[in-house]
Amino acid sequence: MGAPTQLPALDPKVLGKLRWACRRGMKELDILLARYLDEHFCSASSAEQGAFRRLLETQDTILYRYCLGEQPPPPEFAALIERITASPASRRNLLSHQSSGAGRC
Repeated sequence: MGAPTQLPALDPKVLGKLRWACRRGMKELDILLARYLDEHFCSASSAEQGAFRRLLETQDTILYRYCLGEQPPPPEFAALIERITASPASRRNLLSHQSSGAGRC
């Protein structure tokens, strides 16, 4: 098995557009998505980066359910959602907002 392929550096404008797309209608999602972008996106494989870009097209309410485990994500997003929500603090924040009714109409 060969060494991992080095990904080319991303254009700051592209990262800026992705950061803007991470801004959602729910603060919990803003935090999770921005954290993934800051901590994992640049070192992710090109396949995972593509999956993240497609994931950003998902409706907030559906994405929120994926992150809470209330709805299974499509297979192409399953590992990515797991990585996004892997931090114990991330999961705790989502669950505390859910139980308090935050983010619900």
